[in-house]
Amino acid sequence: MADIERLATTTSAGMQRTVVRLGKLAAATLVVTAVIGLATFATGWWVFDGGIGWIVVGGALCAVPFVAAAMAWWLVRATLGMAKDLASDLRQFLAKPTGASSVLIDYDSGVALNMQARSFSALRADLTNRRTELPALYAVVRAVTGTPGLAAIAVLGTLFVGALGTILLIAGLF
Repeated sequence: MADIERLATTTSAGMQRTVVRLGKLAAATLVVTAVIGLATFATGWWVFDGGIGWIVVGGALCAVPFVAAAMAWWLVRATLGMAKDLASDLRQFLAKPTGASSVLIDYDSGVALNMQARSFSALRADLTNRRTELPALYAVVRAVTGTPGLAAIAVLGTLFVGALGTILLIAGLF
């Protein structure tokens, strides 16, 4: 039982640090996408003389990265409020091993011996089924696995929107 307590405490602290780092990434991404999206939208507004086509198409193009970044930020912010219950959810999760949580642990060192997974898909499926029983653990794993994808969409979309804004600025100047 002491091993489960120690493992739950250290895992909880590590996952909380990860969520805090993801929160900083999501906040920075949100600010950058907002600035670049607004600058590109304003440039397109200027180049196309405020035409309705630019408002619809340009607004949608500029909004996609911002919406992805906002979803990532919201997901992390909602998770941070639940992180205080993470250690107790981890204790409960490790005490009743099922599916993804039934890993072999060397109880002398506390190191998992059977951690060969390349993705969190099995863990997410297990936690989806137990999300009402383990809400904090479900939320943290969902944030840890979902935020990087949303941030990637936001960053790649921002690169596209920034390139579009640059092209529009050059076209508007000439």
